[in-house]
This record gives sequence, C-alpha cells and structure tokens, in this order.
Amino acid sequence: MTQQYLILHKVRGEPQYDIAEKCMIGDEEGWVLSTCGHRAYPFRYWTLDDLKDVSDINNDGYHNRLSAMLSVPDNWPDHYEKKEEPKVDITALINEFVTIPNFKRRI
Repeated sequence: MTQQYLILHKVRGEPQYDIAEKCMIGDEEGWVLSTCGHRAYPFRYWTLDDLKDVSDINNDGYHNRLSAMLSVPDNWPDHYEKKEEPKVDITALINEFVTIPNFKRRI
C-alpha cells in the first residue's frame, strides 16, 4: 500500500482537507486524491502516521498541528476553479430549437 497523506489544498477558493497520495505525473511528482482520482495541489501535508496521536485535539475539534493551517494563499492553484455561471438566454434557445408554424386564423 502506498503512503497516504492528509493534505490541505484549495477547492473552489476555500481551504479543504483531503487524503492524497504522491505519485509521478509525467516527469514530475504530483498528488492524486485517493477518494476520486483527481489531481491536487497541497499547500501543506502530513503523513497519516503523524496524526494518529489524538491527545492534542483542541476544543474546536482540530488537531493542534492542523488548526493553525486553516488558510491557503489566494494565488495557490485550485483543485476546482470557481467559474462564473454562464448566462442562458432562454428565448434564443427556444427560437433555435423550436419552430412555431404560422397559422391563418379564420374568424
């Protein structure tokens, strides 16, 4: 079994903890999230063996070694970039896909 790590990385602009593994991606060392197989860019990481000791859990429920690291710099690569929602013009979609026949009204 490969060594797994708890990593702190950025997801949609927010700090996030995940389990990841180091691996080679092409010619460079990279990180892959164990749960989904996506690439990650850890800001900090800890081996899971280092975190087995839970005697230093603080009142907020965080490991004291982790609680000081709840932020990631703004310029750090993001796992999923926040993207602006596309604006949909429903009228243009209707006009593109639906043709309404012209009927002559009889009175």
